[in-house]
Amino acid sequence: MNNESTRFSATQTDSGFHVTYFDSSQEVQVSVRDLNEFANKYANERLDGNLQNLSEKEKLLFSIWEMVLIPDDTKH
Repeated sequence: MNNESTRFSATQTDSGFHVTYFDSSQEVQVSVRDLNEFANKYANERLDGNLQNLSEKEKLLFSIWEMVLIPDDTKH
């Protein structure tokens, strides 16, 4: 999976995703648990109307979450 707008590539692993940023040598491991915790927090904040600005890690999690959940044929 590749996201040009946030400049990273995410490869699915047994426990989540291995993320490599294009513009640096930074690599990050994202677990399924990380995604679940983020999704729960994000949904609760949206429902409560208390959505804050996302941190860089949360932006990464959100991007991966979108790519996993939204079918390829979806038009925006």
